[in-house]
Amino acid sequence: MAKLKAKKIIDAINKGIELNPTEIVVKQVVKVEKEGYFEEEERESKLKVLIYLESNKSDIKITTDTIGSSYSDRKYYMIANYKANLQVNSKDAIEFNCKEGHMKVKAVYPIVIEDIICGYQCELERIG
Repeated sequence: MAKLKAKKIIDAINKGIELNPTEIVVKQVVKVEKEGYFEEEERESKLKVLIYLESNKSDIKITTDTIGSSYSDRKYYMIANYKANLQVNSKDAIEFNCKEGHMKVKAVYPIVIEDIICGYQCELERIG
């Protein structure tokens, strides 16, 4: 059986992002240790990512009694390369604007092969 190599996964992630890239500006508040105390710093970074909808045949559709109105629950996901260094905690949310709307990162899952972070898969929530 073939073994996954980190270099091949990194190349595949970068190739996927280049096929349909979305440029976003992410603002994060990070705690930095300085001479025995922590100071909060705001960091801004530009990322080129891939944003996509979950391909699930059972999209949840909610119909109301009002004629002509229905709502669907779609899940957005994002793939970022290993340089993104995304971190989500319960206090500070990562939010950004893109062509799909205003998004908030709900969860970040690092893609790890051979003890090397190859990229990140993120769950997104559309706000507003």
